[in-house]
Amino acid sequence: MFRTLLTITLLCACASGHAQIYKWADAQGRIHYTDNKDDAGEAPVAELKMNGEPTVLPAPPSNGPSWQQRDAEFKRRQQYKLLAPNYRPRQQAAPQQASVRQS
Repeated sequence: MFRTLLTITLLCACASGHAQIYKWADAQGRIHYTDNKDDAGEAPVAELKMNGEPTVLPAPPSNGPSWQQRDAEFKRRQQYKLLAPNYRPRQQAAPQQASVRQS
């Protein structure tokens, strides 16, 4: 009797521990996981299935340069540091207005 009661109790505990997990991406492209679908707000939410196929979220719109462009810019700056360590790009000076001399 005790063994049957223990088995039923453990089965109920396992079933109640199963929760839905949701995945969503914010405006900056960071992925978040939550058990509350309302945390995402207006962002598209994907329900993760424990034994199913993974779902793919749509990519957030990109406003800035891609990681490839940022990487190329970083490498270009590193080349300047290696080739000319003391090189500092000149600041654009404001054009001087020609002064009119009166004699």
